[in-house]
Amino acid sequence: MIGVAVPYIGRAHHRATVAAAFAEPGHVVVVCGEAGVGKSSLVAAERAGAVTQVVEGACLQLAGQPLPLAALEQIFDARGGWPGSPDDVEQSAEQRLRAIRRWADALAPTGSPTSTTLVIDDVQWADETTCDVLVYLASTAVRRGLSLILTFRDDESPPVGRVVEAVAELLRLPGSSCVELQRLDREETRQLVAAMTGSERVDADHWFEQTQGHPYLLGELVRDPGSRRVTDMLLSRVRRLGPEAAALVRVAAVFGLWVSDQHLARASDLPPERYGAAVRQAVEAGVLVVQGSDYAFRHSLMCDAVLDQLLPFERRDLHARAAGALAAGATDDVVTATAVSVHWEAAGATDQAAEWALRAARATRKLNAYAESWAHFRRALEHGGAAGAGLDLALEAAGVARLAGDHDAAVALLEEALHDRTVPAADRATALERLGCFLWEAGQTGRSREAYAEAAEALDPEVTACHAQVWGAQARGAFIMAEFDDAIRSADRSVAAARDHGTRAVLADALTTRGAAATFLGDATGLEVLREGVRLARDVEDRAVLCRSYANLMIAYEYLGMPAEACAAAVEGLGLLPEYGLELAVGAALACNATNLLRRRGRYARCEAVLAELLDGRVTHGQGLHLHLERAELRLATGDTAGARASLEAAAALRDVDEPTVVAAIATVTAALLAREGDPAGAHRTVVEALQRLAHTQDTAFRTELLVIGCRNEADRRGPVPGRADADADARLAWLSDQLDVLAPATDDDVGHAADHRTAGNELDRARGEATAQGWAAAVDLWRAVDRPLEEAYCLFRQAECQVAAKRRDRASAAASAAREIAGRLGAAPLLAEIDALLARSRLAPAPAPRAAAEERPYGLTDREHEVLALLGTGATNRQIARTLFISERTVGVHVSRVLHKLQVSNRGQAAVLAAKVAPKAPVALLEGS
Repeated sequence: MIGVAVPYIGRAHHRATVAAAFAEPGHVVVVCGEAGVGKSSLVAAERAGAVTQVVEGACLQLAGQPLPLAALEQIFDARGGWPGSPDDVEQSAEQRLRAIRRWADALAPTGSPTSTTLVIDDVQWADETTCDVLVYLASTAVRRGLSLILTFRDDESPPVGRVVEAVAELLRLPGSSCVELQRLDREETRQLVAAMTGSERVDADHWFEQTQGHPYLLGELVRDPGSRRVTDMLLSRVRRLGPEAAALVRVAAVFGLWVSDQHLARASDLPPERYGAAVRQAVEAGVLVVQGSDYAFRHSLMCDAVLDQLLPFERRDLHARAAGALAAGATDDVVTATAVSVHWEAAGATDQAAEWALRAARATRKLNAYAESWAHFRRALEHGGAAGAGLDLALEAAGVARLAGDHDAAVALLEEALHDRTVPAADRATALERLGCFLWEAGQTGRSREAYAEAAEALDPEVTACHAQVWGAQARGAFIMAEFDDAIRSADRSVAAARDHGTRAVLADALTTRGAAATFLGDATGLEVLREGVRLARDVEDRAVLCRSYANLMIAYEYLGMPAEACAAAVEGLGLLPEYGLELAVGAALACNATNLLRRRGRYARCEAVLAELLDGRVTHGQGLHLHLERAELRLATGDTAGARASLEAAAALRDVDEPTVVAAIATVTAALLAREGDPAGAHRTVVEALQRLAHTQDTAFRTELLVIGCRNEADRRGPVPGRADADADARLAWLSDQLDVLAPATDDDVGHAADHRTAGNELDRARGEATAQGWAAAVDLWRAVDRPLEEAYCLFRQAECQVAAKRRDRASAAASAAREIAGRLGAAPLLAEIDALLARSRLAPAPAPRAAAEERPYGLTDREHEVLALLGTGATNRQIARTLFISERTVGVHVSRVLHKLQVSNRGQAAVLAAKVAPKAPVALLEGS
């Protein structure tokens, strides 16, 4: 740390906060204020009394640009270098998170007996990866025995967006504190001047008026009372130097706040004896201070003042000398490569700048710092670094751009490279497959599928791993567009090719697509194919494949009328999301499907908690925007109409996406919201437009859900008693009825679809004044079977309404009370209000609470515990049970413990004996060979 060598005055509360972080783990302290206000001095004053082990680093700026990873490199240099990483691991967002965890473990391993305080100066210049590391460390600080102290210049303009987000995230954590330093007041100014001059006879007003209580400027003015301007104060020491020492200081300023003795000597062009004399003079004058084997300016303000005095030609010359000095002893470290590139760029040498930018890009990519790597690739390309490199460099840079979240740039790079018609067919197919992936992630589904089709045409006749990749991508595209037959055909080709030539990841992904598509077409074998895909996905490096597998598994369970399994898969799937936080490009579909199922099961609090963790304080893009639609649905259910509107607007960028799931999700929320806001015409228009966009797909579920909203909207428009004939209303009802006929369930396999269809039909009858209690009761049974409590409660409410009209008050009271109990438990305020209004206007007495149903399972076992017990009776291990029931081994362990407790037995053998009586037949076949 570089501190100002003046006494530290006042600020006792602030000092105590910082001291606590040096005394014990678990503290996160952000010390903020303008440059020179005393942030570093405050930290330095308390560091002397540190009880913990202290590790220090600083974010740096060079030639007006932040120097990426500088603070992390300083930290790890002090500990023997960056923690190693496997060289053969495919670059991915998941691998980046693993790298962050690996770095955190190297710095402060969990359970370490030694407490550590990490001090990072000048966080305003931090890069994205450094911010992510700091947030992760702070989030896990307690278990690592770690405290963090960060200094942050809040007068830096403009502030870096990710830095602002990171600081906000840090300050939301338990145990965090923000120490905001202001300038000294008049009394504190008097005390500081008295301490520095040794005299109590101080004209406090004079000193305060000249410096406005700025601590660093006060110190400089005391040493040179003749200074009249800020620049004079900052440069007074430099102007007292001899010519060679002054020239040396200018060279040092070009290197930045720090410079090594070796590099300064090489760039100075001075012989050793004259170099030594010049350095000593600069140190003795207090311009430079010695920091180990480095030199540093006493304060960044002084360094900035020296740089401001340089003329343009001087800057170019000095940057060229600095670049040469650094390059002459260049190592593979990322900061040196970056610094050399920046110096050459400032010197106007674009070819050298591009060369070193590429070196920096590849070095940072190896560290999984994708945002920083992409910035270097971008600079290399801007300076002509792609000249003659062709498709290989475009693929390399585009892959990093995609991992950094810049999908549009990744697409543009590949499209430009593919304009070269001399690219070999095999290379073109590979590049087109990557282009299709990037286009899909950028939300351009149509263009993505075109790229996949072109890639398939470019494939050689001999089947290779590339064929498996391309055909698998085509299958995904068809599946996303609800073209399930095409998805199965392409997936089958991909599976066959992947088994012979491809990777496990490609095979797992193709099986996932094939199984899910077959399930949605009513093929009973689809679920087992999907399960095979998930089992394979568990063992592949690419976590995105596993996330996608779980995302489809839970929906398949839902489609097959297995709500408990769907919800269990949702909860388990959420556990796959990285500990550090959500990488939305990897886990967005999984998170959306999981929160959707939690909401449908009525687990509103859990759903809201997950959404808050994933969305609050974060900027979401691409697939992550779907989470806002899930939150809008939840807010509509609980009566927060304004919040639902805000969430819908947050997902506005999805309105042009043509994927059926997105079209349906936006239309569902929009139509329901418009109806709630009193715009039934807008709601009807939204439903019609969406159904027309979805008409060509093989989807039935999305369209039927939309019809429920459309039919309910028409029924609500007509009121409880339909009025006189209305030709327009009759036409709307006729159109909705025709759509509903087209979507009539062909089988009873999809109970959820049957429930939606029955409910939509009831709403049509309600609009015509023909609804019956029996019709609503049938819908209640269907919703109860698929565990959809909100829909069950709504249909119970309508059933009660029909019973009131038929003057069956006891039955009406029972149905209304049951509906009210469910709505109250869920927190479904709008439905609760409707039920209360019915009770009030019909003067129904609440029915007595229903008696608890008799135990269906002996010993109070749940359905899942009964399944576990049955498998225990076969002698199955926890691993076999986990694979068979498709849950984690940890979850199996919990179930086994509960079963033993409920059975009042002490071991698995005793439980197995009872299983022959309690659960004589295993509910599912044991998966052998697991």
